[in-house]
Amino acid sequence: QLAQFFKGQAGGILSLFNMFSGGALSRFTVFALGITPYISASIVIQLMTYVVPTLEQLKKEGEAGRRKITQYTRYGTLGLAIFQSLSIALALEGSAGLVLNPGFGFRLTAVS
Repeated sequence: QLAQFFKGQAGGILSLFNMFSGGALSRFTVFALGITPYISASIVIQLMTYVVPTLEQLKKEGEAGRRKITQYTRYGTLGLAIFQSLSIALALEGSAGLVLNPGFGFRLTAVS
C-alpha cells in the first residue's frame, strides 16, 4: 500500500522530499527525519550568508558570528523538522488504511 501511495504522488512535493532524502522517505527510515532537516537548514543558511547583508556581516565577525549563524541553523532545523514530520503525518492520514486513528492525536504523536 505504501509503494502505491508514493507512485500516486509522483511529481508532487512528497516525491521532491523523497528525492532529496535518497529514497529514505518512501521507506520511512529513521534517516528521513534524522539528519536531513539539519543538512537542509545548514545549506539554506550558508546560501543566505551571501544574499542577506546581516548574515554576511555575522559571517565576517569571527567566532561570535559563527555561533550566531549556528544558532539560526538550529532554529531552521527545528522548523524544517516540524514541517516535514507534519507533512508525513498528513500524507499518511490521506491514504486509506495506513493510520488506525487519524486526527489531532496522531499528528501530535507524529510530530513530537
